[in-house]
Amino acid sequence: MPALVVALVGVLMLADVSYRQNLGHELLDGGGEAVASSVQVFSGRGGLGDVEVAFRTDGGREVKAVLAETGTDDEGMPEGLQAPAPGTRYAPPLTINYRRSDPTVAVASVDAQEWVADRRTPVISRWMIAGGLAVTLVALAGLTRGARRRGVAWWRWFSPAPGD
Repeated sequence: MPALVVALVGVLMLADVSYRQNLGHELLDGGGEAVASSVQVFSGRGGLGDVEVAFRTDGGREVKAVLAETGTDDEGMPEGLQAPAPGTRYAPPLTINYRRSDPTVAVASVDAQEWVADRRTPVISRWMIAGGLAVTLVALAGLTRGARRRGVAWWRWFSPAPGD
């Protein structure tokens, strides 16, 4: 069972990293780029929460958005809504990339670049999936083999031998 959990976590990791990489590629390659005129971050007990930005699109439209998929490190900020401290990840001047068809979908350029460059996480998640499934299959093979030795059907590996 633990091996199956490892495989499931690997699947979830792969889905998450794939989403982030696809979003990063989309916004870096075909999205708009702007410098946020205002940045507010919410820091809570669980780390960094929403990062709210205001920016002007290429067409001159003023947009307020919450950045998609921000990091979780609060970088030592106290709890609450505040301007990011100078020198932190989301401190102004913050360059963002946004979807031209829906500018409320925006990410910090630094995040998008990191997601696109991440080659390690997909490999780790694939190994978790392969390893977890391999261990699960070996365990199932051992269980069914033991069931056959006890004289019960392979799918009744959990049953005692006849007459027990």
